[in-house]
Amino acid sequence: MKALSLCLPPADYIVISIDNEVRTGLKACSIRFLLQKHNNVTACRLPYELSAPVGCIALAGAFARGAEPGPEKNVPFWQLPKANLDLRSLSPADVSLMTGPDTQRGLNLLQGGDVAPVADFVPGDPELQPFVPAQDSGYKVVQKGLNIGAVPYGDRGYKIEKLPPVFAGLTLLQTKVGHKAVADVTYSIIVSASKPCLVFVALDQRVFPIYANNGAPGWLNEYAPTGEKIKTDDPFMARAGAEFEVFVRKSAGGRIVLGSPSMDTSSNSMYFVFFGEPKTNAQ
Repeated sequence: MKALSLCLPPADYIVISIDNEVRTGLKACSIRFLLQKHNNVTACRLPYELSAPVGCIALAGAFARGAEPGPEKNVPFWQLPKANLDLRSLSPADVSLMTGPDTQRGLNLLQGGDVAPVADFVPGDPELQPFVPAQDSGYKVVQKGLNIGAVPYGDRGYKIEKLPPVFAGLTLLQTKVGHKAVADVTYSIIVSASKPCLVFVALDQRVFPIYANNGAPGWLNEYAPTGEKIKTDDPFMARAGAEFEVFVRKSAGGRIVLGSPSMDTSSNSMYFVFFGEPKTNAQ
């Protein structure tokens, strides 16, 4: 029997069909087992729906982008139509941090200029020094933490100045600006949600030309635009007239994986993440 391995992007809900027997809710480890167990199978990844012939295994991320797939499926995620979601009534999701990135090993970094990037970047510009705290609190989930004046990073003191009211009070995941150049497939932030929720990623809009030139991290292809923007007091972003554009995907709950940022240390700010539950799921 030929053993097959499969590397999947983060997904919370996977559909498997073996000889027309449909199995749902399987994780990547289960898929590898099934691929090893069945001979003469073909693995094919379909982004949204299941349509596999007998004898094939089809994989699909069912709770992925908020919008339904269409003819624009090859368009970069940041140029997709807005997600078809009602964001007017959200409550903070019950989310806990399982593990942050393993930085003890060497990580691949994006070389965006003449200066070699480092895995834990600290700015040398005097204008940014006041925003570097004496204590780095790292990755942390802050329940109901997304508000005006909130700090979205554990290693920078930037504060949120402008926030759409629909996001106020949602659960915030603080990330690390120092890791923005990491472009390593082993980099991951893993959280756990107690029930289905919406996952929001705030991306510095200056990163899209970088992604256009170098390719966007695969995990971000699960997200769709919301049309909403967030602004911090980062002076470099203010000078560039840049804000954070907010993207969203649905999660079935349980394990949620966030991947590498693959950003330029000289011109991008790190992403941060927050979580909300639709009103119908709120207690």
